[in-house]
Amino acid sequence: MLSGCASSGSVEELLSPPRLDGEQTEIYDALRRFTNEGIILKYPRSGQYRSAFVVTNIDDEPTDEAIVFYEMPNVTTGSSLRMNFLDKQDGRWVSVYDFAASGSEVESIMFRDLGDGKTTIFVNYLVQSSSDRSTSVLTYNSGSPRELANIRNIYTGIFDIDGNGTDDLFAISSERSSGITSVSVYGFREERFAQIGAANLNSGFAEIRDVCCGTCSSAGTRAVFVDYAFSDGSFGTDAVIYGDGFFFLSPALTPETIVRTSNSYTPYLTCGDVNGDGSIEIPATKPFAQYADSPHAEQLCETEWYYLTRNGTYLQKKFGSFVGTKGDYTLIFPDSWSGKVTASVSIAEGIVRFNRYNAISGITGENILKLFGATGSNLARYEGGNYIELGTSPSSGYTYFAQLGTSDLTPTEDELKQLFRLQ
Repeated sequence: MLSGCASSGSVEELLSPPRLDGEQTEIYDALRRFTNEGIILKYPRSGQYRSAFVVTNIDDEPTDEAIVFYEMPNVTTGSSLRMNFLDKQDGRWVSVYDFAASGSEVESIMFRDLGDGKTTIFVNYLVQSSSDRSTSVLTYNSGSPRELANIRNIYTGIFDIDGNGTDDLFAISSERSSGITSVSVYGFREERFAQIGAANLNSGFAEIRDVCCGTCSSAGTRAVFVDYAFSDGSFGTDAVIYGDGFFFLSPALTPETIVRTSNSYTPYLTCGDVNGDGSIEIPATKPFAQYADSPHAEQLCETEWYYLTRNGTYLQKKFGSFVGTKGDYTLIFPDSWSGKVTASVSIAEGIVRFNRYNAISGITGENILKLFGATGSNLARYEGGNYIELGTSPSSGYTYFAQLGTSDLTPTEDELKQLFRLQ
């Protein structure tokens, strides 16, 4: 699922410390004094902290503490992966607490204040011979960690789900025997860390792809949007709504209502605030009319964006769009384009053409707009003349230009710049 943490090499090389700075060397020496034998340092595979040595302030004292992940070689029973807490005593690093970790590899470690004024530690572990993870939730005080919860899951994220200004833990778990996938929300309430909400997701998807949290309607309703993939290569979305103190699955989103596909013309799409209005939109794809009967690999698709209303229980279309083949821009369609426009793409030339289209007669009409993408030496051909520069995508590095057509559906230059959104 993820690449290995330790570098390749002999056992002797693995037992030797990597190149360490002064403080890390002191911490490593203190750990070696505690273990009294060779150890293998373990590195988190993702997240902000990628070092085996995590040095930060995790208690009420003004000085930093250190957390080190390591493995004891030749362990025959129990977990060989260990988590060690070290603190400074009289100016010298000392191991103060050591315990077995609840997994085979460290995926990530995070630190958050969940509203109780203290630092909460979240350690995600990979579980051997399983696609599951184990998330350990801990606090640390007076030289001693305390585990508040250990949660088996396939995804965890930290969001302000209910909009009260403090973060909560959002966990997705899957029961293989029943096929039920559920979410649980954990947080501090009355100084106690506990589950504060739960809901079942629509089942049947193959994997979680992306998760985001935000406002889902102009009324300010909050939701967590879960984008997932089906085994046939299509994608869908669930939304866990927070309302009136409860969490529930939006009945408006089912595997049949919001489905999108991907091919060489249509990139993988996630939920997000596409038009910058502060609320999350949900994508769905459909072929332009002239491609409806084409094989899936040859279909060029329009992307429609939806939002949730009525406290997250009703789905409504917000606008149509075209998303660039690299997923680095979105062209929002004016209302006047609805049902009247088709597109064609030349990936080799980096050109997208939009034309009027009559779905009844199947006739393609006048040119409305052309978009051009270029990098490097190809930029020169589009500079000046009748090309409108729209900007450079920070994700792909491509600069985009436009030529306006003469159709009554053609937007003005100012309108186009409002409709064209770079990612």
